[in-house]
Amino acid sequence: MIKATVKKTVAVKKPSASRAKAVAPRRRRRIRQTLDRFVVIATNLNSVPRDTSGWTAELSRNNTTITADFDDFGVARFTSISTLTTVSYILRIRDDNGTVLTTRTVPANREVYVARF
Repeated sequence: MIKATVKKTVAVKKPSASRAKAVAPRRRRRIRQTLDRFVVIATNLNSVPRDTSGWTAELSRNNTTITADFDDFGVARFTSISTLTTVSYILRIRDDNGTVLTTRTVPANREVYVARF
């Protein structure tokens, strides 16, 4: 007696290139970065940051004056003023000798003010 062996072939389905997966389109999220404290940036008229080591920035309103020191890159951060500001301020920038270099009016609703002088 002869035994016959039969081999079964199993067909494996491969994903065809014509079938594209149904992928939901990516939604563009609008990223809004906000600063939590008010910042003043001192630049020259060409918008190049000034060397401001030893300089100070003063914000005054009515009888209140708040002072912040500049870093070496022209940035002063006022830690006690949260943004967006709700009132306008008078800004005075002083050099390391205490001489007033510029005086500006900073309007309300700001996170950053760039003082070009």
